[in-house]
Amino acid sequence: MEQTLVVQFDDDPIRFTPEGKVFVLDAMKAVIQSEHPKDIWECLNKKNPKILAHCENRRFQRGQRLLVIDKEGWEMLWILLIDHLTNAAF
Repeated sequence: MEQTLVVQFDDDPIRFTPEGKVFVLDAMKAVIQSEHPKDIWECLNKKNPKILAHCENRRFQRGQRLLVIDKEGWEMLWILLIDHLTNAAF
């Protein structure tokens, strides 16, 4: 079981692994202020499966397996999120 570092972004906690990988859904929820980041992640992942090369499932508290993403993957995801939100607005 791994330890996590939690950073508060406004009122949203974002968890990180000791080596700096970020929990995908935590980061997405905080950045896009959505209560449904999993739905958006699934949509982006289907359209851009290459992003999975930067992700891995890790075991954390209570045996829970959660998806984390590395720095390069987050940079890709950030661009995809901006594109998704821009196109969803029109």
